[in-house]
Amino acid sequence: NFIHIFFSGVIQGLTEFLPISSSGHLIILNHFFSQNTNNLDFEIILHFGTVFSIIFYYKKDLLNLLKQLFSTQEKKAIYLIILGCIPIGLVGLLTKNFIAEHLNNISILPYTFMLTSLCLFMTRYNYKSKELTFNIVLIMSLFQILALLPGISRSGITISILLMLGINIKEAVKFSFLMAIPLILGATFVGIDFNDYNYSSIKYMVYGTFISFLFGWFAIYLTNYFLSNSKYWIFSIYCFLISIIIYFIV
Repeated sequence: NFIHIFFSGVIQGLTEFLPISSSGHLIILNHFFSQNTNNLDFEIILHFGTVFSIIFYYKKDLLNLLKQLFSTQEKKAIYLIILGCIPIGLVGLLTKNFIAEHLNNISILPYTFMLTSLCLFMTRYNYKSKELTFNIVLIMSLFQILALLPGISRSGITISILLMLGINIKEAVKFSFLMAIPLILGATFVGIDFNDYNYSSIKYMVYGTFISFLFGWFAIYLTNYFLSNSKYWIFSIYCFLISIIIYFIV
C-alpha cells in the first residue's frame, strides 16, 4: 500500500547514506507492518532510487570520472572503484538466496547493529591522512562484504574503515558513495526479473524510487555535515540503542 511504500522510501533514502543500515530499518518497518521481510526485489528497487541522489549530488565528480575513461594516465580512481565493488558483488551473487531465506529477519539485527555501532564509534579518533591505494581499497572491500547482512550499514562500514586506514573525510565519503552506483545498478538489473511485474506493481516501484531519491539526496547533505564537524561517531549511539531495544523486544 502507499503508506508502507512511502515510509519504506523515506527510511531507505535517509538510512542509505546515514550510517544506520537501510536494510535493517526496512526489516523493522516490515515487522510492524506485517509485510514480507524476504522481498529483496522491493528493497533493491528502493536502493535504485538512491542512485539518482548520488548522481545528482556528485555530478561534477562523475563527469571527471567519465573524462578519465578517455585518458590513458588518469584511470586510477575508476580502477579503485571497480576493485571495491568486486568482492561484495561476487559474494552477493553467490549468497543472495541464502541471505533472503535465513538471515533477512529481525533476529539478526541486535548483533549486526552492534557491529555497526562499534565501527562508527572508532571514527571518533583521529587518524593520519593518506591517499587511496590498492591495498587500502582491498581491505575496505573485504569489510564491505559484511554489508550484505541487514543491520550492517554499507556506507557506515566503508567510510569508517577508510577513515581508520587514514583516508581524509572528504575522499572517504565521496569514494564510498560513488562506489554505491555500480553496486546498486548491478543489483537492480541482475537481481530483478522485470517480466514478473505488471503495470500496477511497477507504478508502486516508481513511487518508492522517487521517495527514496528525495530523502537520499537530503541524507547525503546530512552525512557530509556530520563528518565535516567530526560528529559521525554519534550515530554509533543510535545503533547501539537500536541493538539493545531489538534484543529485548524480539
